[in-house]
Amino acid sequence: MRPPLENVLRNALVQNLELIEPGLRPVQFEEYPLPNAHGTRGSIDILARDRHQMWVVIELKRSRSSARQALHEVNKYTELLCREKNLAPDRIRAVIVAMPDDWEELLIAVSHAARDWSHDLRGYRLLLDNNGTPIGTERVELLPRAFEPRITPIHNLFFFVTEEQREQGWRIISKVADELGALDLLAADLDRVAEKHYIPAPFGLYLAIGRVNEELAAVDLLSGYDGPEPFADEHQAEYLALCEICNRLARNKLRGMNMESARPGLLKNLRDDPNWAIQGFRGTGAYDVTAAFEEQDLFRFLTGDERGDSQILYTGTASPQVASRWKAFRQEARQSLAGNHEWDSLVAGWLDEVGPKVGEGDVGLHVYNPCDLLQTIIHGWPDGLENLLPMVMGEAVPRHGLRHSVRGALCWNGRGMSLPDAVRLVYRDPLFLMSNMYAGAVWERDRELLDLLGLHYVLLEKIGPVGSRATVADEHRIWIHQDQGARVYSSDTDPRGYAQAYATIAADGEIVSIGQYLNRHSHEVELVAREYRAFTHGV
Repeated sequence: MRPPLENVLRNALVQNLELIEPGLRPVQFEEYPLPNAHGTRGSIDILARDRHQMWVVIELKRSRSSARQALHEVNKYTELLCREKNLAPDRIRAVIVAMPDDWEELLIAVSHAARDWSHDLRGYRLLLDNNGTPIGTERVELLPRAFEPRITPIHNLFFFVTEEQREQGWRIISKVADELGALDLLAADLDRVAEKHYIPAPFGLYLAIGRVNEELAAVDLLSGYDGPEPFADEHQAEYLALCEICNRLARNKLRGMNMESARPGLLKNLRDDPNWAIQGFRGTGAYDVTAAFEEQDLFRFLTGDERGDSQILYTGTASPQVASRWKAFRQEARQSLAGNHEWDSLVAGWLDEVGPKVGEGDVGLHVYNPCDLLQTIIHGWPDGLENLLPMVMGEAVPRHGLRHSVRGALCWNGRGMSLPDAVRLVYRDPLFLMSNMYAGAVWERDRELLDLLGLHYVLLEKIGPVGSRATVADEHRIWIHQDQGARVYSSDTDPRGYAQAYATIAADGEIVSIGQYLNRHSHEVELVAREYRAFTHGV
């Protein structure tokens, strides 16, 4: 049966709006016109009030071609009601009523709009009798947000004696993933390429667990966690999945195989270690066909750089006017600063300030936050320090006005004990360093070491006109973390406070960065590097 004309259906439906929802009543029985001063015009099919006295915009569609206009029209009419009738947005709802078959066209688009729209949006299938008269409606169940199988911070390292053993291990891991419910895994093959005699199992597999889709997961994954473990409180099912994988591999008794816990960011260290090389990537579930991604994508997934999960390295940009991205950008930046309370507080304070000033412009951040000065010395001294020292670089660039550039620095205040004495006091010996590395507690020891050395994290900001070079007229500011949080001192508005802040972070009137500090104390740094490098490189 061909549905009646839309105006016929509208006239029948407006007489009996309770077919849609109990308590609905029409504002008027004719279409509701909305002329306005902005050039657009139109008429709401049915404007109604519900039992909570909200205004309800009802759009009726009788064919697939007209259904495609539904979202455009409810968007337009709700906005016009706000503007022309001075109605609060939280007092307006929208309803789309369409024929059952037309929801094949509408379902995805309406589901997306309903999740992100500020107004309540619902859909109904219109039911007709043999004469084409409305006899009822069925509420449409909108689609939930699509599941995103992104990589979580639940990682592990496996070491095998031979390549064949690694392949056997991967087959076991893949089987477990399938049994647990289409588990999404991503892994990198690592081979020991130098100093192989130190390593009895030179074929590594770096494994990361993707988010568990609870609708597909085995029941055992959704209960049983008795933590706490790093990251596991937020990723309990994923942690239990890794436990099952490790248990299954252990039961298979692969000769000489061993396992080590891992965390986002470790793979980057292994890639930069000349003794190891990444030979390729493999995966299951969403990452089964890794050819869909470039190698740099897979590497960033595993290091967590895209979302700040690595808690070490992050690069990202956002506009404060795009609210959803700005919120995610700030969260990603904060995750990358985990373990560094000073920079965490200072960067948050800086973003709070520049966000409203940038408007439609852009904010960018680059963060490298290892929280491990001793490892920087071990692996970077003397020629490789530049890429291993902590840094924050930020730019806030409006379309017009003043550009804010910020640089994070680890500065020496000219006080503190000698480097070898401080290292021995905090770490005692190289074995204690290794135990802290495996326990994931190095960042806590690092904070103790920095305090003993007189090193503190600060932000140095420069403000000048967009598009111009730096001049002596630019405003300079110092951001310092104090007990009450971030404090900023300006050379323009508070020159005395700026001078005092400068003195607290400077050594003899000069700001000394961590790189300059290490070079000034090169003899001490060399002693520490030799002692700890001999042990850690031999393990």
